[in-house]
Amino acid sequence: MEEKIYLSGYISVYTAIIAGNRNIIKVLIDRERFDKVIKSKYHFPEKKQYSLLKKQCDRLHIPTSFVKADAYKDAFTGESGGIAAEVGGRLYSTVDELLDLEKPFLCAIDGIEDPYNFGQVLRSFYASGVDGVVVPKRNFFNAASVVTRASAGASELLSVAVTDDMEVFCNKAKEKGITLVATAAEKGAKDLFKTEFSRPLCVFLGGERRGISKKLMELCDMTVEISYPRNSAMSLSASSAAAVVAFEIGRKLN
Repeated sequence: MEEKIYLSGYISVYTAIIAGNRNIIKVLIDRERFDKVIKSKYHFPEKKQYSLLKKQCDRLHIPTSFVKADAYKDAFTGESGGIAAEVGGRLYSTVDELLDLEKPFLCAIDGIEDPYNFGQVLRSFYASGVDGVVVPKRNFFNAASVVTRASAGASELLSVAVTDDMEVFCNKAKEKGITLVATAAEKGAKDLFKTEFSRPLCVFLGGERRGISKKLMELCDMTVEISYPRNSAMSLSASSAAAVVAFEIGRKLN
């Protein structure tokens, strides 16, 4: 039986449709809000959203239902804007598919626990040009609505592969000639802003609490750290650090 998940909000729903990484079972539209928007002399951005959504649903033969939002409380969560979708589980790339890309810029996540932070990190990865992301077996997408909204839909567009053994992934990547780069404020770490990078490579980012595991650190070819202009005992959040690292490396690769 197919897993059923609700995505909430126009961006999440529309992006999931165009990405094609999920089965879109049906789109739900809050009838009361729809009527109010359509009859209004204003609300032009929302009217456009409804038009674009209808066009994609018609193109892909996705059923659309006008419903009372309070009858679908699990679907219309947060600031949904009166748009939600019932979808199947996320389809993933395989590790081998990512490793077989031509000179890829990959990122791997180790130790990020919170789905909101996970979504924010994926948003930065997508915007900075990362070709694919490797994540541990834990299914972050069980909280798909949170992840998709936090990533502004980027989580649906990115190629994501799941591995149950990150060390095996590292060894496979090294066999493919992919440079492994760890990010950590460790002794001997190179300054991110003074280091040159070249494809193919995979950058590892860890969570705020425990960072990257010691074994993965040992498998990486180099470690880089973000140098702070101001002396501070406070490090950046995982999502902020991911943005800095991904954009700086992406800038040097392109």
